[in-house]
Amino acid sequence: MKLNRNRNSVGFTLIELLVVIVIIAALAALSFTVGPKILRKAKATEAMQNLRQLGPVITTFATDHEMRLPPAKASAVQSDGVVADLQWNQVCLGMLFPDTKPSDLYSKGWWDGNKTIFKNPLFKGSTFLNPGYGMNLMIAENIATAAGGPVPTLDVLLATPVPLAAISEPHRTPLIAPFNNYYFRFDAAELNSLKTPPLNNLISDGKMPILFLDGHVELITSMEYTDRHLADIPMAP
Repeated sequence: MKLNRNRNSVGFTLIELLVVIVIIAALAALSFTVGPKILRKAKATEAMQNLRQLGPVITTFATDHEMRLPPAKASAVQSDGVVADLQWNQVCLGMLFPDTKPSDLYSKGWWDGNKTIFKNPLFKGSTFLNPGYGMNLMIAENIATAAGGPVPTLDVLLATPVPLAAISEPHRTPLIAPFNNYYFRFDAAELNSLKTPPLNNLISDGKMPILFLDGHVELITSMEYTDRHLADIPMAP
C-alpha cells in the first residue's frame, strides 16, 4: 500500500531557519550593546532621585538641631547609649529607621539587604562607610577660613555642625555629590579623578548630579563645577 506525502504539510525551509537564526543573533547583539546603556541610564536616574529625597532628610535634621547641618563625622550618643563616631549618612539613616537597633542598622548585612536613598546605585562598593555620596567639606573649611586664623585640622572640620545662618547663598552651595567617600572637597585633584576609573562610573554622560543646600539638584560637568567656583562657596566676605 502506497502512502502519499502531503506536499502542503507545515514546516520550515532552510532559508527560513537561517532568517530566524540571523534575527535571534541580531537581537542578542543588541541586548549586549543597548542593554547595559539602558541599565546604566536607569541607575543614573535613581541616583539623582536619591539626592532629591536626601534634601528633605537633611533639612529635617537641621530643624531638629538648632538649624545646623549634620557634621560629616562626629561623636554622638546613640539610642542605646553607646558613644560612637557616626557619619552624616549614618545619623540621617537613623532618623529614617528609628525603631531599628543601631548595631543592625549600620551592619554590612543590613546595608546589603535593604534599599535606601543613601546608597548610590552607580557605586559598586557602596556601604554605610562609603555610600557613594559625599558631603561637601569645603562648606566648613571656607567658613573657617573666612573667620580668619589657621585652617582647622581635618578632624575638626569633619566634626563641625555648620549653622545654616552662616551660608548666604544656599542656591549656590553644593551639599551632597556622588563620591567614593562620605565627604568630598572637589578641588582640582578630586575633580580630575572623576574622569578616570573607578570614579568615572559615578558620572553619566559626562555629568554628575549635585544636591545644593536649597534642595535643588543639578547635573553639571567637572568643568562647570570649576568655572562656577563652586569649591569656593561659601565665599569669604
